[in-house]
Amino acid sequence: MAFAAPAFRSTNGTTNYARLCRLLVDVGSQVLRETFDRIYPPKKLHNVLSNPTVHRSLQSLRSKKVLNQLQWSKLYPSRSLVSSKDFDITLLISLLRNICGLTPPATGWDYLPPAKDVTCEADIARVKYYRNQIYGHAGQASVDDATFRTCWKDIRDALVRLGGVTFGAAIDDLKDECMDSDFEQHTRQLLKQWKEDGDSIKDKLVDMADEFGRKLDELKASIANPEGKSTSVKTAGKQ
Repeated sequence: MAFAAPAFRSTNGTTNYARLCRLLVDVGSQVLRETFDRIYPPKKLHNVLSNPTVHRSLQSLRSKKVLNQLQWSKLYPSRSLVSSKDFDITLLISLLRNICGLTPPATGWDYLPPAKDVTCEADIARVKYYRNQIYGHAGQASVDDATFRTCWKDIRDALVRLGGVTFGAAIDDLKDECMDSDFEQHTRQLLKQWKEDGDSIKDKLVDMADEFGRKLDELKASIANPEGKSTSVKTAGKQ
C-alpha cells in the first residue's frame, strides 16, 4: 500500500526563520569580514599572520583543535596569498576574539550584552547570541511574527553599527525579498553548520580555560612553597 509523502510547505513562520538565517549567515559573514579587514587591512594581512607572536597564538589554537586543518590552510595557504575572503564565519569570529586585541564584553562573548552596550565587541557577541537563539527554533524551522520582528531589529541594528549605514538598505530589501523553498533549506543548513562549529570551539575554549586555571594554581602553590616542604604545623609540647 502506497503512502503519500508528507508535505513540507513554506509558511509565514518558516519564511521568517529562513530570512533570519540568511540575515545572520550572508550579511553577518560579510559584516564580520569587513570588521576584521578594518583591523587588519588585506594588504597587511600576510605580514600580520607572519608575526611570531600572532603565529604562536594561532598555532596554540590549532594544537587545541580550535582551528581545524582546513581553516589553518586558509590562514597559511601554500600556493596563494592569504585573503580574508576565504575565511568562513567561524574562523572570522575566532580571529576577532583571539588576535585582534578586542576586549570581551562585560557579559562575555557567549551571552547577550545589555542594550546600552553598543561597542564593537558587544555587537559581535550579539550576532553570536542571536545565531544560537534562532538555531533554537531549528526543530520546527519556524519563527512567529512577534519574535521575528524583535530578532530582526536587534540583529539589523548590530550589523549596521558594525558594517555601516550602507548595510541598512540591503538588509531592508532582504526583509521583503522572495524566498523559494530550496534556498530556505540551503540557508538553514548553513546556519546549522555555523552553530555546530561554534559549539565545538566553545567547548575547546572552556577546556583551555580549565587547563590554564589548573596550571595557574600549580604555579601559585610552587611560589608559596618553593622547596616542596610540608606546610603542616607541628605543635611542641611536653612528653
